[in-house]
Amino acid sequence: MKRWHRVLAAAIALVVINAATQIVIRENYAAGRYPPQAAIGIPLMTTLYLSLVMVPCLLLLALLSRWAMRPAAAIAALIALYAIAGYFTVGGIYYWAAPFHYSIAATYALLLAVLAMFVWDDVRLLRPRIVDEGSPPPVRPLRPRAWYVIGCALFVYALPYIHNLGCLDLPYSTGFDLALAYLALPALIVAILGGRWIGARIAWTSARAGALLAGTGLFLWIVVLGQAYVALANTLVGPQRPVLYEGVVVDKLKTGFRDRNHILRVQVASVTRAVISMEVDESEYSRLRVGDRVAKQMMLGSLQIPYVARCRWLPYARHGGT
Repeated sequence: MKRWHRVLAAAIALVVINAATQIVIRENYAAGRYPPQAAIGIPLMTTLYLSLVMVPCLLLLALLSRWAMRPAAAIAALIALYAIAGYFTVGGIYYWAAPFHYSIAATYALLLAVLAMFVWDDVRLLRPRIVDEGSPPPVRPLRPRAWYVIGCALFVYALPYIHNLGCLDLPYSTGFDLALAYLALPALIVAILGGRWIGARIAWTSARAGALLAGTGLFLWIVVLGQAYVALANTLVGPQRPVLYEGVVVDKLKTGFRDRNHILRVQVASVTRAVISMEVDESEYSRLRVGDRVAKQMMLGSLQIPYVARCRWLPYARHGGT
């Protein structure tokens, strides 16, 4: 792909995202799908501002691989830029994947396809430069058994995250900020040391490029899945106290790809305009309407993170009530 092709594709994707958001939200508001007091300007302006923030990121992604710079530096910069663009894109798909908003989610999927084309083009361009940088120093490669051990260790680390999906509901959808606040430094140390050790033993790329790839993968793995450990610490360590969240339903969301596996949620805005997403059962989802007032009993954990517990083995079982 030529540079101007990449710039044009990214620009079209951003324009389509903003145009679809404007059209769909205004049509839904005119059709009465939002409460009369709904501030539709907030999602419209938020989408516009986030798109403006993404402009330099996408511009660098379109041009960076063509610049004359060392492959290791280019790979590190591209990984950071793709992480930012990917978070924006996947977050947009997840947020708008709801009834009457699927067309907006589709525009974010278009941007995701553009990013996938960028990745393919960057790999095609950078791979010969990585090979030409020089062969890595002779290092004894890892035996298959060692790779099995690494894979099993990473799987074991992921187990609490898998379990928490069924046991804990964090209504504020905190995400990466939880893990970054508590795990960023140890995760960075493990990523640097582990990345250098693994990277030196990857045969298909240079030691430096392999260290960057492996280190980035380790950091993301620890931080993303480390949210489970943060949530568990918040739940298991005292003090714990019950809190009552009251607000007005501003939206209803149904996520999932199969009818039997849908996750039903309602978005509730308090008087302070803080919006949380709460999971509800089928009867509550059918009964509640946009504009209804609800009250939800939760627990406030030791790390000041509100949560709803589903599994009875947790010290504080799920508190219901709407």
